[in-house]
Parts: sequence; C-alpha cells; structure tokens
Amino acid sequence: MLHIDHSEFADIIAELKARPLQVNEYRNKAGSGRSQTFGVVGRRCLPPDASRMNWLRPKLYQHLLEFAEKYVAIPFNSITVNQNYRADKHRDKNNKGVSLLVGFGSYTGGDLVIHEGDLSGNHSIWCNPIIADFSKIYHSVEPFEGDRYSLVFYQYETSRSVPLPPFSVKKEGDKYYFYRGDEKILRTTGLPHPLRKNNKPMILKEDKEVTVTFE
Repeated sequence: MLHIDHSEFADIIAELKARPLQVNEYRNKAGSGRSQTFGVVGRRCLPPDASRMNWLRPKLYQHLLEFAEKYVAIPFNSITVNQNYRADKHRDKNNKGVSLLVGFGSYTGGDLVIHEGDLSGNHSIWCNPIIADFSKIYHSVEPFEGDRYSLVFYQYETSRSVPLPPFSVKKEGDKYYFYRGDEKILRTTGLPHPLRKNNKPMILKEDKEVTVTFE
C-alpha cells in the first residue's frame, strides 16, 4: 500500500486552517458537515458542471490538483474535501468506477469502516490511500478526536453528463483564478444558469455557501 509523507499535505492543511470549508447541508445520506466538492458536481436539473468551489477557492483547488498529479493514478473529475467531517453509513451515488480516499491531519480514531464486500472492516487511511468502488459498498467514519481531513478523488457522471472543457487554475500576480476552458470564472460572475432570473449569480454569505452533491 502506498504511504504518503504527511508533509505532502502541508499546503492543503494551511489553506483549510486559514479558511475552513463551509458547511454542506445537502449530503442527504452521509449527513451535513464541512464537506465540499471541487471539479465537477451535480446541478439539480442541469447537466453536471463546474463546482462553485472551483472559483470561490481556486488556490485550494490548485493545491488539490498538484497533489493529484503526484499521487492519484485513477481517472477523476471530482475531488471531495472533508474537514472534521464524520460521514454516516452511505454509498457514493453517481461515482463511476473506483475512487481514491486518503486521510491526513492530527487526529486519533476516525477509521474508515467498510460494511460489506471483500474490504469489510476498519481501515486506517491516515496517509495511506485506499482505492475502492464506494458506489457499491456502504462505508462510514468512526468517531475521532483532533483535526481530521480527507480527500476523495473520483469520476462523477450521471445520465445528464455532457463533455466539458478542461478545468484549470492559473496564478496571475499573487492571486489564483479558475478557468473553464479559456473562460475565466470569477466569484462575481459564476456560471450562467438558464433558470436564474437575468442570469445573475446567487451571492450567499460566506458561512452559508454550499456545493450541492447528491448521495
């Protein structure tokens, strides 16, 4: 099993401590908490597209992509980041194929529990990635103390999925910006939404912004 030196998570931890994730209240099966998705997400009645977290937190997104370039060999278009989030028993809906899950931080407890299949049992994922098809197996997180973070890399796909332009992050001066293809997406603009009046972005207070994912 691959073991990743904890120092490789330093930039991600620093960014999450400086600006903790917003609470996501839309994880119907796994429970609400500080869990947000970057990359591609579901958009209710629209085809999946870029998560608002891509342009709200482009520096963090860049750190995630840099980490993935080193350590993630599976296909993925989505990255879920969990911050002190204890997931209830659930399966990951709309994840296609295997996912890579890894934990990090300063914590005790917090094992990943797989409730069925060949991998049934408790797994310590601290700096030890586990690869499995979490859409087909129930899993949850044991109680923990301390600061527990985890990353999940996976391919998100639904019956509404369509080809998308490549996503990237560019540093311009001392700031980071998210690009959807050649288009720079700003916090003040967001993605066009055909169901939103006058196509104006929905501006929410920092502590109430959420990324909608369906599980």
